[in-house]
Amino acid sequence: MYYEFADGGRLKVNGRCPICNSPDEIVTDPPTLHLVMIICGVCGKFRLDTSAQSVLEFLRDEGDERLHKVSYILRTLSEKATGKRDNSLFPVYSQDDFEEMLDLPQPPIQEKLNALLKHLSRLSAFPGDRQEFDGANDYSVLCAKNATEANFYMNSLLDQGLLADRPQLTQFGTTFSLSANGWIELDRLARSGSDSSNAFVAMWFNPSRKAFFEAMSRAINDAGYFPIRVDLVEHINRIDDEIISQIRQSRVLVADLTGQRNGVYFEAGFMLGLGRPVIWACENNDLQNVHFDTRQFNTIDYADADDLRIRLQFRIEAILGKGPRT
Repeated sequence: MYYEFADGGRLKVNGRCPICNSPDEIVTDPPTLHLVMIICGVCGKFRLDTSAQSVLEFLRDEGDERLHKVSYILRTLSEKATGKRDNSLFPVYSQDDFEEMLDLPQPPIQEKLNALLKHLSRLSAFPGDRQEFDGANDYSVLCAKNATEANFYMNSLLDQGLLADRPQLTQFGTTFSLSANGWIELDRLARSGSDSSNAFVAMWFNPSRKAFFEAMSRAINDAGYFPIRVDLVEHINRIDDEIISQIRQSRVLVADLTGQRNGVYFEAGFMLGLGRPVIWACENNDLQNVHFDTRQFNTIDYADADDLRIRLQFRIEAILGKGPRT
């Protein structure tokens, strides 16, 4: 059954998600009619072409056990999307995109626990609030295969003292209340930068380095992260305060040591002190001048801007995986 819209779009009701087989709604994209938008309680809101839809439906019917990773990625991106009501802001995924998602490694258990804890905090209006976790639909937010696995992690949060009392099953889900330790852990995670998609770039701001900054920016963007260079950030703070603030908000720091600027060493050292990754780079004709204390780090010794772009993207993806902006 379809509902017709004035602009030519069609809303299909009583459909099934091509990934998780949950009841969903499918909106046909009016301008092309070969693109569809899936609105699914498990996988979120996303667009894809009809060929990708057919492949996913085939894998689903074959019982491919990797599809929960696709649900997790799409739901995560859907939850973080800006302008959630504007369909044009949701990217179109191709068959190649889904094949990459299927090949990604399973998140470690601690990452799943963190994702669940963050989701429970978003459901809570205030500390002490009691809410319900809908395991039948929301198991995808932590890359669980089903509600049973999600409930296992709920009990694990209780064992760690992050829930105030034992979760209770109800008709609509599982009731919960975060403990004080749970809120403290959320604050620690927020300060760790683990959710950030920012990559702070520390480098010499000489005009001769423009092509190399552009190469780093493209590499960071292509890896799925957002490049931050402090002199290009609009702010009204003291520059040193802004540098510290931006580094604290970043998940990774790229330190280009070319030119041997003291500020680059300082910013990289501050990031190391936060316990977060630093990716070191230096133009190969200046590599012999790198400070003794940093020579033990694996440094990208690039020959030109293209070499830097390619190797930096590979290094970021190897350390962090594809970022959320991919």
